Order: sequence, then C-alpha cells, then structure tokens
Amino acid sequence: MNGRNERETPQIVLMTPEMAVALLEANQNNRPLNHQHVDRLANQILTGKWKFNGDTIKLSTNRDILDGQHRLWAIVEAKQPVETAIIYDIDPDAFSTIDTLRKPRSGADVLSMHGVTHHRVVISTALQWLTRWQRKCLENFRAPINRVENSDVEQAFKDNPGIIRAAERASKLRGLTSVGIIAFFYFVLTNRNPELAERMLYVMESPAGVSVNDPFFRLRAYLTQNQHKDPLMTIALMIKAANASHEGREMRMLNWRSQGNNAEPFPKLNVGHVQSAHR
Repeated sequence: MNGRNERETPQIVLMTPEMAVALLEANQNNRPLNHQHVDRLANQILTGKWKFNGDTIKLSTNRDILDGQHRLWAIVEAKQPVETAIIYDIDPDAFSTIDTLRKPRSGADVLSMHGVTHHRVVISTALQWLTRWQRKCLENFRAPINRVENSDVEQAFKDNPGIIRAAERASKLRGLTSVGIIAFFYFVLTNRNPELAERMLYVMESPAGVSVNDPFFRLRAYLTQNQHKDPLMTIALMIKAANASHEGREMRMLNWRSQGNNAEPFPKLNVGHVQSAHR
C-alpha cells in the first residue's frame, strides 16, 4: 500500500486486522478514540451486520489517517477482515471538512428505502422498542450495548410487516403519548390476544361508557395527566393494564413503583396466545 498516488480512484481492499494495525501504527496524528463507538462498530462486524457502503479510509499525503480510525480499530478488535475502500494523498488541510455536512441516517430513512411512505418515524420507533422487547433488555435500553442500529430496524421490519397496520391504528392516539410506543405494544398484544389489543385502543380512543376503574381508562388517565412520560414507565403501565383487563380486574390505581424500598420488578405480560401470531 506504500508509494501509491491514486487520490482520484479509491482502492477497494479486504482490510485484515494486520493491515489495519499497520495503518494505525504508521499514523502520526492519533486523535482521541471513542471506545464505545469502536465497540459498536466491532459488534456490527462480529454479528454480520457490517455492509460495504462505499465509505472510505482517507489517508493524507504523509499517510496519516484523516478518516477511518475508529473503523480500523474495530477491525482489530473484531479480529475479522472487512471489505472497505481506501483513498490516498488527501491534503491534510482537508481534515476540517470531513463529516461536517453529513446528516446521520435514521431508522425512518432506512424504511423509506423499503417503500414505506407513511408513518415512517412511528414504525421505526415501534420496531426499536420491539427489538428491545425481543432481546429482553427494556430495563437497560439506554445502555450502549443495547443500542438498536438501523440494520436492526431494517431486519425487524422484514420480520414483522404487520407493524405497518399497528402504526396506522396507533396514529389515532397521536398527542396522548409516543405513537411509536403505542404501536409497539399494540403489535405485541395483537399477536397474543387481538380482541384485547383492539379493546385497549378502543377505550383509549373513546373512554366514555366504561368504568373509571377500567384498567385501560386508568392507563389513558395516566397518559393524559403526565406530559413528560418516561417510556419505561409507560410500557410498564401498559403491561399492568393489559394483565388486569385480561383477568377481568378493575383498578382504582395504576402505578409501578420502580424505585424505593418497596420497588417492584418490571412487570411481565401475562396474556397468553389465543391464536397463532399474525404479522
């Protein structure tokens, strides 16, 4: 890789850990590493989610790494080769312009590539929560290790096309709470007990005519009265309301004590499957 002068034509290579180490050791302008970002990229490689996307490793005229240091360290950490592109002989003064105008891609952007034209943000949010639910990491969803990547959203969409209908149904409750969270839980509940899922949305849309002690009435009251709602609290209360409604119980209070001496564990959804899951 020495002595090249092909700035106009990037070279596509299979970057091995050994090649990455050689580039990193030759780098004289080491910038502070974000170790969480390196771990995140390494995890993408190890789980097979890394895809060649045309991004380049940019080397200056003196072989300093202007862009790609974290990717190279991730290859070293993962101990696996990765296909990537390298471009050489970039003017070192160009460093200040790298990544300054790039808009990060969102899960909604990924869905647009799959032909989704409506409720993209809602569907993306619902799929993120569905992924956390399936991974059983709701309680620690903020931990970096539990980050949901765009590739996870893409795969979850392929596996759960019924989420589109869930987003459409939940959109009627816009303004009550995060529509994405409602869509996620409605989808989960629909796959276990469709009638109960429909009843939840019906009561939350039109609470007139039901008892004030109806679990879903209580859920709606909580969402209406709390403008700044913690997502984990919202999901916990949705689960508790669904369990109570499924069991035919009324509730004078709907709460979840997540802290303090009498803290409760995160509730489990005790609504069994009444028919095969439809997606």
